[in-house]
Amino acid sequence: MNTMHSGDPYGVFTPGWNVKRLLLWTGAALLLAASWIWPETRALWDAMDVAIFRLLNATVAMNDVIAAFWALTGDRRFDYVSALIVLVIYMIVISRDDLPRFRHGFAFGGSVAILLLVVIGLQRELIEYPRLSPTFALEHVHSIRAYIPWSLAKEGSDTSFPGDHATVMMLLALTWSLGLGRRLGLLAAALTVVFALPRMAAGAHWMTDALVGGGFVTLLTAGVLLGTPAMYHLQRGVRRISDPVVDYWLLIVARIGREDSDNPNPARQFLRGICLGATQLMPGASTGSMALMLGLYRRLMRAIAHLDMEFLRLLARGQFVSALRRADLVFLVPLLLGSAAAIVFFSRVVPLETLSEELPEIMFGLFFGLLAAATVALLRRHRPHGIAWGWLALGVAFGAAFALLTPVDTPNEIWFVFLCGALTVTAAMMPGVSAALILLVLGKYAATIEALAHIDFDYLAPFAAGGLLAAVSLSRLVTALMQRHAQAVMLAVTGLMGGSLLAVWPFQNREYMEIGGKMRLVVSEAYLPETFDAGLVMGLAGMVAGAALFYLLDRLTKKDDAGLAEERPAA
Repeated sequence: MNTMHSGDPYGVFTPGWNVKRLLLWTGAALLLAASWIWPETRALWDAMDVAIFRLLNATVAMNDVIAAFWALTGDRRFDYVSALIVLVIYMIVISRDDLPRFRHGFAFGGSVAILLLVVIGLQRELIEYPRLSPTFALEHVHSIRAYIPWSLAKEGSDTSFPGDHATVMMLLALTWSLGLGRRLGLLAAALTVVFALPRMAAGAHWMTDALVGGGFVTLLTAGVLLGTPAMYHLQRGVRRISDPVVDYWLLIVARIGREDSDNPNPARQFLRGICLGATQLMPGASTGSMALMLGLYRRLMRAIAHLDMEFLRLLARGQFVSALRRADLVFLVPLLLGSAAAIVFFSRVVPLETLSEELPEIMFGLFFGLLAAATVALLRRHRPHGIAWGWLALGVAFGAAFALLTPVDTPNEIWFVFLCGALTVTAAMMPGVSAALILLVLGKYAATIEALAHIDFDYLAPFAAGGLLAAVSLSRLVTALMQRHAQAVMLAVTGLMGGSLLAVWPFQNREYMEIGGKMRLVVSEAYLPETFDAGLVMGLAGMVAGAALFYLLDRLTKKDDAGLAEERPAA
């Protein structure tokens, strides 16, 4: 049953009691716990624990590729990555089709978040069982850190039961199955296994920490959800807050949404903003390319182009609704919020720059696969013929030239800072060109980072002025060219993307230097691998993952926003 389209806004959760279900699920939880406590069956559980651990832990010593995989996924920071994966999947689900789906998903997500906080809090308070993890209880264990020096994988615990992460994922599988449909529930169940395996391979948890500990809590929770009115009333309370928020958003859309554009589902735009924000932090990657892949490029250029004198005149006259409609605020705000969230996450929580230094083949392979798949898709969409091949070749030449640029020494006068701002923003808006690379070439990367860190207005004011002028001018130029020469422009920017593939080729000898207190990529020299080793496997795996990510994003781009018009209230 997929309650996202059910007439009942609270799905399978009812306001009454169902004692039969409550007893059934509670009994199943108690039986599972009893099987772990009773000596005869406990011996079977312990034997399975040791066998599963030995099987998984032995793979650490097989080769560096597998060891690096466990090191990466067993890292404590990967917990944040797994949370991001879950969030992105959930946002993809609630961003599809119509606003009723978003309305339900927004309220349901809030209810599940509260439920998880309560259940995990109770688990930590009520279920205390000191248990040594495999690395502390067994001998002859393969340490991931011994094979991968940079690893921060969690390898041991003296209170391994129950596993909090497994419990959270099991609860998500349960609630998603009940509230979003069985297919989503099965996906969450699969992710439970995937996210639990690294800790088992590292020796931080036993299999039963997840299966028995997390299963016991999940079965008890199922009894509460299906046998009591608790979840029904929780959702009802959340909707008293979430429904007015959605209604207010729809009112904003009705008042300032552009009639000649689709009115975006905020979840979809927020998700696209996450992609744009993450791209800004990856060395050599292009924000313009990502905007092009997501189908945002034309609309983004038009929105920026409308931040012009007419926009300022409308503001000066107090015609704020008209001004905000002209700037396409309904489109820009969720996009900017998603981008800002991604920048914070991938710079503070899971730094992309650090990952690109420690795992360059995987990270650059990911962006190479993403760009390559996007370039092929765009070529199929805008098939070149005749003189159009010239525009494509010109784009490739410029893209390759930008990828081969090296840093130079430049002056520090205000006029040059102004020029740097203009050129940096121009690079950020052009597919296939990295804004960070342009700053490095201009010799102003460190100065810009330092100015941002200390809010140096003497530097930032001319830099921002140049950037604003470039943004408005270039966006107006691109918008005008796309209106008159759409195919030529698209082929040129597709060529830029294709030519810039050299900048993110995963197999390069890279040199870093300390700039602004951090190690920054300054020089790289591409090479073709001659041996089949861990680096080659990781690079190829990154390429495949990048191509798969593009097709996922491409599917998201093709979804329409028809449902929003159906729910739009009168202004």
